[in-house]
Amino acid sequence: MRHPHISVRLLSTLLLLGPAAQAQSALDPANRPGRDPAQAIDEEYTRKIHEYTTEKFFLSPLVDYLPASATVPTPKAVLGDIAGARNNLPYSKEVYAYMRLLEKASPRVKVISIGTTEEGREMIAVAVASEQLIAGMAANREKLAKLADPRSIGMNDTEAARLAADAVPVYYITGTIHSTESGAPTALMELAYRLAVDESPYVKSIRDNVITLITPIVEVDGRDRMVDLFRWHMAHPGETFPNLLYWGHYVAHDNNRDAMGLTLKLSQNVLNEYVTERAQVLHDLHESVPYLYDNTIGDGPYNAWIDPLLTNEWQMMGWHNVQEMTRLGMPGVFAHGQFDTWSPGYLMFMAATHNGISRLYETFGNGGTAETVERTLSPGETSRTWYRQNPPLPRVQWSLRNNNNYEQTGLLVSLNYFAQNRRVFLQNFYEKSKRSVLKPHNEGPAAYVLPANDPRPGAQAELLRILQKQHVEISRATAPFSVTVPRRADASPRAAGDSATGRRSAATGTTEARQFPAGSYIVRMDQPYSRIADALLDRQYWAPNDPQKTPYDDTGWSFPEGFSVQAERVTDSKVLDVAMERVTGEVKAAGGVSGQGAVFAIEHNADNGLATLRYRLRSADIAAAEAPFAAAGKKFARGSFVIRGVGRDELDRAARELGLSVVALDAAPSVKTHPVRAARVAILHTWLSTQTEGWWRYAFDVLSIPYDYISTQEVAKAADLNAKYDVILFPPAGGSTQQIIEGLPKWRNPMPWKNTPLTPNIGTWAQTDDIRPGLGWQGVEKLQQFVARGGVLVGVLGTAELATTLGLAPGVTYNGSPRSRVVGSLLRSTVVDAASPIVYGIPENLAVYSDGGETFSVSNTRGGRGGGRFSGTPERPTGRGTADDADVVVGRPQLDSSNTALPVAEVNPWEAAPVTTDQLRNPTNVIPPAMRPRVALRLADQRGLLASGLLEGGSDIAQRPLVVDVPMERGHVVLFANNPIWRGETIGSYFLVFNTILNFDNLNAGRVLDPR
Repeated sequence: MRHPHISVRLLSTLLLLGPAAQAQSALDPANRPGRDPAQAIDEEYTRKIHEYTTEKFFLSPLVDYLPASATVPTPKAVLGDIAGARNNLPYSKEVYAYMRLLEKASPRVKVISIGTTEEGREMIAVAVASEQLIAGMAANREKLAKLADPRSIGMNDTEAARLAADAVPVYYITGTIHSTESGAPTALMELAYRLAVDESPYVKSIRDNVITLITPIVEVDGRDRMVDLFRWHMAHPGETFPNLLYWGHYVAHDNNRDAMGLTLKLSQNVLNEYVTERAQVLHDLHESVPYLYDNTIGDGPYNAWIDPLLTNEWQMMGWHNVQEMTRLGMPGVFAHGQFDTWSPGYLMFMAATHNGISRLYETFGNGGTAETVERTLSPGETSRTWYRQNPPLPRVQWSLRNNNNYEQTGLLVSLNYFAQNRRVFLQNFYEKSKRSVLKPHNEGPAAYVLPANDPRPGAQAELLRILQKQHVEISRATAPFSVTVPRRADASPRAAGDSATGRRSAATGTTEARQFPAGSYIVRMDQPYSRIADALLDRQYWAPNDPQKTPYDDTGWSFPEGFSVQAERVTDSKVLDVAMERVTGEVKAAGGVSGQGAVFAIEHNADNGLATLRYRLRSADIAAAEAPFAAAGKKFARGSFVIRGVGRDELDRAARELGLSVVALDAAPSVKTHPVRAARVAILHTWLSTQTEGWWRYAFDVLSIPYDYISTQEVAKAADLNAKYDVILFPPAGGSTQQIIEGLPKWRNPMPWKNTPLTPNIGTWAQTDDIRPGLGWQGVEKLQQFVARGGVLVGVLGTAELATTLGLAPGVTYNGSPRSRVVGSLLRSTVVDAASPIVYGIPENLAVYSDGGETFSVSNTRGGRGGGRFSGTPERPTGRGTADDADVVVGRPQLDSSNTALPVAEVNPWEAAPVTTDQLRNPTNVIPPAMRPRVALRLADQRGLLASGLLEGGSDIAQRPLVVDVPMERGHVVLFANNPIWRGETIGSYFLVFNTILNFDNLNAGRVLDPR
């Protein structure tokens, strides 16, 4: 059978590789891999390289020796052994100490401090090149800056060609963003030494033609914890050891999904260094696939916003890498796989969205250890395919040194290829930058406009600040203006562009003029980094029939949708002529107090600053209006704050800082209110996984909302949860209900997670003597008591399923495996009960993040599954007449009205079926009206359901409940089928959680009870 990838991929590869590959063939004697015979080698170090390498074919002529130097120390000077030695895993301080020894000993090395982590650990970048290039880095940076911004040379191709011939490219390598993938630091220590010392023509060509930039450890906090665990493991032979539960301070594996939102310090630091040095490549090192998977080429669909020049560069570099490593005799090197190159969320993709080349290696690792162990591979990993003709071995002894050999060989091959073709890649760098600037006049759009009258200025400012972190230029209109935009038809109950969310729905093919007020923000596309702006501000569509059936990550991420703000995509290039000025400082929403009076009102628009304000002004008397009202010539929505007991100056300072518009009133409005209190909050975690809840902790920390961080074990042991907390948030925990209750198997030794002299880098914010025990049935009982006594428990996705499974939410069923296919998409929602405090300030058609199309069903009876769509009467059986005629039973008199069936009430998918008279005869399982589930938010109708990403089907999830409030005695259980706090990309839905917290003791406000 014809393989769908072969003809296109191989043909394009042959065309691309032809001239370039011939020009710098590895067969060229002047550029052949291998040592310089005139240079001495470090005999002992070289002997140990061979000793720690488990097979000869896991070596190459590039790494089977180490050149000697009388003045420059080898990694052994710090490690006590060679890089990649058995059972030797260095801390970050040791890696950094060696890099600074190199800098001190060699003028070919320069160490740059690029920032710190959330816990204050340093991040570094190490530049290695010839002495002349290191000394001239500043001058070279100026040349590269002109290629990076063609506007600076008047888009002059002749000048660009001169600069491309004269400048030296920067190749940026990053290691160990994933802390359990631990081999890169030692490989990069030795690579830096080789690049500084080796006089072979192959390496000298790199040193003279490329500035190699190395960040040996990206996730520094996690690296040091991983070394802690490994040393605990070494000190306790034969015992099981805990997984690395905390990598960075907030998230684990997802730190490599932060290149869009830039929430984490590591992402910000790497991007800033990449842009500062005007690098051409960002090459990230990972470890999970045998033996070297050059992820550069990946699989489709490719990201829709990148330049085709880049995809060609991926092919050139990826296939060259496979060819040369295969030529060197190293098995298991391949370039094509199932990883799609759609999402721009990966660290390496920062280069792709900033006119560089993104690259990634997956090499084989041993799960964070430095042991040499036997590894058995699956048939899928060792099969011979069209793209992997020399596959890995089925069984092998694998060492850290093997890993280091592959990483270094692959990098040296790539660096040499880049050195040989430096002018080509610099010219491409300029061309991609130029095409980014010309975007409005080619594929478009011309700009995105974020109107000054957006109902959510705080969220708008947050989105714009992210663009600024991405080094995107922001402008602001100095006068009102009008531009032509596509006329669009409603695809949801309320058109997105006509509310606080996103842009309007599907285009009709006609255009209209739209007015924008002065002060509107304009993100021009005639700038070098227009691609990242376009990728974040546009919508995404993943076709259900796409050949790629297993998306690697989220398929939709449109930031205006996720932030619930307006952003108009404008293709009319006249928008670039609008009177505007560049924004020079950090974008901030305007705020402050206006008017006169001692009572103050703030419109509830679900801007997150409202939650911060409540906790900042703890002594203030703040109430929420239970109905809309008008005051001081303004209209205020339901949920708006009415504030007393605080001085105007204090409130004004807070409002200015938080970007909140406050109106002073002569008197309080005559509307029913209830108190908005600063609830005492706990965020609950398991010892199974801390991945997803870390995004919740991050959001609360950034917004200065205090919380205690507690484990399921602490809940099980707590004497009185209500004495300490009003609300317990239980974000997704990464395990099934059974796993959350049982924890880890207990048939072996205890596994501690504690800060001790042996493990000094394990954080003190979460500790236990043994991570194995779970919530237990005692913990379940404690949560039941907490709610029954007036507490609010919040469950999300899997923890919501736990609540429904264990009877904490009678009448609610969790639908976790729909027929429809959703993979990390943004789906449109609809407010069901606007009087519910949970949806105060929430727009009618909020886009929410859906991991897999999860929903709920609700019922008025215990054990019921809730509503479905019926036509009012059941479908008739087969018989005489038409579909609308009544059936006739032969030999029986016609029925009169007293014998005919009562009409069946229509029950919408978000509703519970009405309680029947028969059920009320003996209502054992009928939930009392005051205890029945209250649906606050549901998914939209199927026609307008998809906001961004992949949706296949949708009929079984459309209109189903998303957010449900379940009263339970004196408290409430609030359930989310969406994840409202996700990767810093769903700012628009955060307030579903904050509303729950701020109104924890008044969640029944506005509720109308069923009379039955």
